[in-house]
Amino acid sequence: MTSTSSGNYHETSRTWTHIKVLYILNIVLAAVVLALFVVCFMMLLDVQRSHNNEVKLRKDRENQILNSIVENNTGKASSQRAEISTSIDENPESMIVVGDGSLKINAATLTRFCASLHSHCPLRGPTGLQGAPGKPGPKGTKGSQGGVGAVGPKGTPGEPGKTGLSVKGEPGNKGQKGKTGLPGHDGVDGLTGLKGDKGQPGLPGLKGAKGDPGIVNNFTSEQVVVKGEKGEPGLPGLSGKTGMTGLSGSPGLPGPSGSPGEKGSKGDNGIIGPPGLPGEPGDMGLQGPIGLPGVNGIPGSDGLPGATGLSGLIGQKGEKGDAPILTAETLLKYNITQFLKGPIGAKGEPGVVGPPGDTGRRGKRGLKGEPGDAIQCECLIGPPGEKGDPGVCQRSPPTFLLYQNTTIPERKEDLTIKTIGKPVLLRTTDSDWGSWMVDSDPTPTTKDKYYLTYHFTGRSIYEFASKDQFSSKTGNYSKVYNIQDQFYGTGGAIYRGAFYYQSAGLDAIARYDLDSRSKTTQLKIASSLHRGSETLFGTSYNYYDLAVDENGLWALYAYKPDIIEPALPNTLMVSKLEPNYVEIEKTWNVTVSRADYSNAFIAQGILYLLESGTELNSQISFAYDLYSNSEVDLSLPFTNAFRNNRMLSYRPDNKAIMAWDGKNIVVQPILSE
Repeated sequence: MTSTSSGNYHETSRTWTHIKVLYILNIVLAAVVLALFVVCFMMLLDVQRSHNNEVKLRKDRENQILNSIVENNTGKASSQRAEISTSIDENPESMIVVGDGSLKINAATLTRFCASLHSHCPLRGPTGLQGAPGKPGPKGTKGSQGGVGAVGPKGTPGEPGKTGLSVKGEPGNKGQKGKTGLPGHDGVDGLTGLKGDKGQPGLPGLKGAKGDPGIVNNFTSEQVVVKGEKGEPGLPGLSGKTGMTGLSGSPGLPGPSGSPGEKGSKGDNGIIGPPGLPGEPGDMGLQGPIGLPGVNGIPGSDGLPGATGLSGLIGQKGEKGDAPILTAETLLKYNITQFLKGPIGAKGEPGVVGPPGDTGRRGKRGLKGEPGDAIQCECLIGPPGEKGDPGVCQRSPPTFLLYQNTTIPERKEDLTIKTIGKPVLLRTTDSDWGSWMVDSDPTPTTKDKYYLTYHFTGRSIYEFASKDQFSSKTGNYSKVYNIQDQFYGTGGAIYRGAFYYQSAGLDAIARYDLDSRSKTTQLKIASSLHRGSETLFGTSYNYYDLAVDENGLWALYAYKPDIIEPALPNTLMVSKLEPNYVEIEKTWNVTVSRADYSNAFIAQGILYLLESGTELNSQISFAYDLYSNSEVDLSLPFTNAFRNNRMLSYRPDNKAIMAWDGKNIVVQPILSE
C-alpha cells in the first residue's frame, strides 16, 4: 500500500508539473506571436512610406521637367515673333514665301491678317497634326541677346509618363509619420518581469517653426529684427530606447549566521491556476448518412419493489381449546406480563398459502465443503397406462467439468493475486460505456500504443501513439480503424496486432488485423448466448468476454437453455483460443451462478469473478485455477471509485487491472504471490 500511495503521489506531482510547463509554454508562444505581429506591421509601414516617397518624388521631377520645357518653348516663340516684327518694320514691302515658293505674300498684309485673326479669335485652338518639315532656310544673322523674361505661372501637372527604366534613384526625403494605428486586443497577461535599469535620456525634441521676418527699415534698407512673442513649447521628444541590462554584480560576502527563528505555521494552499482559454466552437458539420438500425437496447434497471401484497386468507378456525391462547399483540395491548400457562389446544387447519415474498439479499459465502460423490443420472419412469407425468431426472451436476481434453502448454507464471490497489485515474470521457486496451504481446504496429472503443457497439477503434497522448486532456487520437461489421459489448481485446470482438448480433468471435485493416477470420460458437435479455453476467452489456494473460487469449461465454439444461444459470464456459486462426484449444465448464457476478478477468491462468460493479466497496469472492482444475479460496476487496464499472481486464505486461468506471478510465495495480 505504501508503494501504491507513493506512486499516486508521484503521478499527481508529474501531472501538475506538466500543467505548469504547458501554461508557461503557452505564455511564451503568445509573446513570440505578438512580437512577430509587431515586426511585420512595422515592416509594412516602412514599405508603404517608401512607396509614397517614390511616388511623390516622381511627380516632383515630372513637374520640374514640364516647367522647363514650357519656359524654353515660350522663350523661343517670343524671340521668333520679335525677329519677324523687326524685319517687317525695317522693310514693310518685303515679301514672305509660303509653301514651295509659288506663293508670295506681302509681309505687311500678312501681319495685319494675323493681328485681326488674333483679335477675333483670342482663344487658341487645338494643336493640329505636325506638318512635314520645311526646307531649311538661309542662316540668319545672329541676334542680340535678349533680356531675362519674367517667370511664368506654374503649369498644371502633366499626364504621368511611361514607366522609366528600373534605375535605382537617389533616396527620397523622409516621409511624414503615419497615423497611430487602432489599439490591439488585450494580450494575455505575461509573467512579471524583473525591473530594468534606468534608460538613457531621450533625444531632443523637434526644432520649432521659423518665426516671421522682421520689419524692414525703409530709411536704411536694413532689416530690423523685432523680437516676436514667445512661441508655444514644442512637442515632447520621443522616448529613449530602454537601456541594456547591466552586468550582474559580484556576490556579496556572506553575513553572520543569525539565530534560528521560530517554526512558522503551516501556509495556506496555493491559489489554483487559471483555466486555459476556451477554444472557439467549430462550425456545425454536414449531416451524416442515416446509420444502420441499432442493436436492441439494453433492458432498463430493475424497478422499485412493488407494494406489499394482500395477506393470505385466514385459515379455518380450529377446535376450541381448554384455555385461551394469548398472542404477543394481545399481551402488548393489555400490558399482560404475568399469566398462568394453560394446556395447548388442538392444532388448527393450515391456512391458504400466501404469495411468495421478495428475493432476499445474497448471503455470505459459506465455508468450502468436502467434495461429494458423483451420482449417476437415472430417470424414474412411472408405470404404463394413461399418459402420466414425465419422470424426474435426479442428478448431481459436477462442480467443474473438463469439457474438452486437449493438451495446452504449461502456464508461464504460477501466482495468485493477493492485493488489488486503489484506482488511479488516467483520463475521462463523455461516454458511460466503452473499452480501452493495450497489446501485451505487441507487433511493431501496436508497440507502446493505446486503443479505445466507445459505447457497447460500434465500428471504430481509436489508436493513440503513446500513454502521454492517451492520458492528455485533449485526448486527440492519432489513427482510427473502421471494421467491416460491428462489434458488440465492452469485452474486446487487442493481442498480437489484432482486435478480437463479438460480431454484433452473431454467435461468433471475429479477428480484425490492424496491419491489413481487414477481418481475417471468425469462430462460430453455435447456440451460444449472443442477443436478447439473457447476458453473460448480471450486467446487461456482454455476451462474450475476451481476456488476455501471460498464457495467451481466452474467451468467456455461455450456452442457451436447450444446450445445457437445467444448469444454464449456473454454467460459465471458458475456452483457451489459438489467436491466428481463432480456434478452440481447450474448454472448461465452470458451474457457478453467473447472475451473482458483474464481471470477470483471467490472470496467470486463474479465473476471477467480481461481485458488484456499482457498490463502492465490492469484492472478488470466487476464483478458479484453470490449470490445476481447483477452486482458489480467497476474498479480495475491490473498489469501484465511481460506482459504475462497465469493463474489467487484466494487463499482464505491467501487472495491473484496467477498468472503465462510469465515464472514467482507471488502472489498479495488483500484488501477486
